[in-house]
Amino acid sequence: MKNLLCYQCINYLRTKNYIPPFSIFILFIVVNYTFVPNPILDSYSFTSIMLFFLMGWFTITVFHTEEEGQKVITILHSKGQSAYNRSLFIVCVAIAFCLSTVSVIYPTLIGAFSEPPSVLHLLMGFLSHFSLSVLAIALSAIFTRELIRDRQNTWWGVLSILIIAVVIATLKNVILQVKGLIWLLPPVHLVLEMMSSDDSLKYIPTVFYWQFAWIFIYSMLWIGLFFFFLRHKRKW
Repeated sequence: MKNLLCYQCINYLRTKNYIPPFSIFILFIVVNYTFVPNPILDSYSFTSIMLFFLMGWFTITVFHTEEEGQKVITILHSKGQSAYNRSLFIVCVAIAFCLSTVSVIYPTLIGAFSEPPSVLHLLMGFLSHFSLSVLAIALSAIFTRELIRDRQNTWWGVLSILIIAVVIATLKNVILQVKGLIWLLPPVHLVLEMMSSDDSLKYIPTVFYWQFAWIFIYSMLWIGLFFFFLRHKRKW
């Protein structure tokens, strides 16, 4: 797996497909913190949503790095298609980790906030960015060419599901009227609720840890669904 991961990373860097989403990420972060001071948690909430959409873009570019012919050769040299796709997920998560870290550290280094962020703020900021990034990876993977043949449908599918996930977050009160439905839908609203807390928060409530955990669990369920569909696709 180590050699496969190294190959995937080097191959992805060679394609330069990461340049457009990465450039937008840098531009957005710089522009967002041009005017100071800014509230801490609200700012992190805003950039978390931005990264949520960008990670959908990164995910598609990572999964579509190789042409079909080269992909078949790589799979043959790997331990099967499952190992191949696991390596792609790991690359996506690594990108999410790096961008989440930058999103939290950059405004701190330039003094963009009204007060120096505490460890509590930094931890919540990182978890909000990273959890939504992993969620975006999980949702977007379902629409990669592994399961969807038409690339046009891939981009529309990814954009649609990410937008729907954010819209659902704004309609939580309506959705709660249908018992149990909120647990089936992407939990973007949990991050928005947690990050709406006041900057004077002295400690992270225990329920916040459970909510972040649920976002990761929900993401893992979608990734499991990806591999389930992948296995059954071979039988179709």
